[in-house]
Amino acid sequence: GGVGAAAFEGSKTGPQHRLKGRKGMEGLVVRQDKSLIGFVQDFYVACLKMSIGYFLVGVFLAPMALSLLFMPLFLLNIDGLTYDEAMAEQGLIGPLASAKETCLAVLNVFLYALSLSTTFGGSPVIAVSPYSLLIANVNTLMAQFLFVFLSGAVFARMSQPSHPIRCSKKAIIKKDDYIPSLGDGEKFRVLSIRLVLTGPPPCELVDAKICLTFRIFVTLPSGSVFCSTQDLDVVRPEANELSLLYGLMVRHIIDKKSPVYGHTNESLVDGDASFSLTVMGLERASMQPIFHLEDYFVHDGDVVWDADYVDFIQINDKGLRVLDHSKIDLLKTFKASSSPLDFYTRAAGTVSQAVARMKRAVDKRESEKQEEEIPETVSPLRSWASGIRNRKLWKCMSSSFTRA
Repeated sequence: GGVGAAAFEGSKTGPQHRLKGRKGMEGLVVRQDKSLIGFVQDFYVACLKMSIGYFLVGVFLAPMALSLLFMPLFLLNIDGLTYDEAMAEQGLIGPLASAKETCLAVLNVFLYALSLSTTFGGSPVIAVSPYSLLIANVNTLMAQFLFVFLSGAVFARMSQPSHPIRCSKKAIIKKDDYIPSLGDGEKFRVLSIRLVLTGPPPCELVDAKICLTFRIFVTLPSGSVFCSTQDLDVVRPEANELSLLYGLMVRHIIDKKSPVYGHTNESLVDGDASFSLTVMGLERASMQPIFHLEDYFVHDGDVVWDADYVDFIQINDKGLRVLDHSKIDLLKTFKASSSPLDFYTRAAGTVSQAVARMKRAVDKRESEKQEEEIPETVSPLRSWASGIRNRKLWKCMSSSFTRA
């Protein structure tokens, strides 16, 4: 197998049908024998890994969950709760234990527990019995611990590395005419993925490293299945400085050395193949480390064959370049050559035109050179007139010397 290959014997004992694509890779059930402390630590780490939306919802719902946890304990001794003196003096309602409306009583108990969980302290009821006072103090201590936990989680969540990199949702595999072919006329395909930086300009990455990984499940003759993971060679794996406003095209040439060579879309789907793009570097403005991971599953249609990306760089009326990052996911049909003969015909036509232009330039230079080498032919009549003018000039000069 490839690097990182791990045998998987579950295919023999498990059901024949298993999930593929993103659901099969992310839908894992991990069984661990950890203690309660380990479970709490894992829960804290899981909270930090949540998306920002779920994390904010969890922060606001945590005090309510703590209130719901202590509310049944207060209801066990409902006689230990009574209304405060201000409401009793108003004579609006009597003691809580004698309330006719059960829903109102439960709501008041919940508000009391919620006030303790949020350390607000304002509620229509108060605790008077020793049992209720004990539960109220424990509720307050747990609320303080929850506040410390949420404060640390918010600080850690806001201190996490940013994700300014945006990758295209689709990867493409196409034939590229710019890649030279071998003597047998075989043209190689190229796996391409486009990405840009979405932060405020200037967007630059320092010491950027780009990795592309190919993963596929292979069935051995014995019947066991293992996951083969291999690194793919990219055209530009490292760069000291990258300005990704214009975008960057990560390209892998599928030649005979590539693990993807010989595969078709059907074979990749059968093997539940996927590609993982990893980008690491430092954001130049804040010098903050950046790590971005993007997965492309062939079974889910994340890899498109014989297509190309739509150009998102345009020129406006003022002559300025407009970078429309909203078009990063747009694709267009790529019309590949039906046969290698078509490509060679176009290439031969281009070469013949270039040779014709070079030949015309050489002929022009040779004609100019020949014109310079040919001596000028002087007619006899022109030579006789020139001699008469020369004799008259010398005669005038001699007479002037005599007078002097």
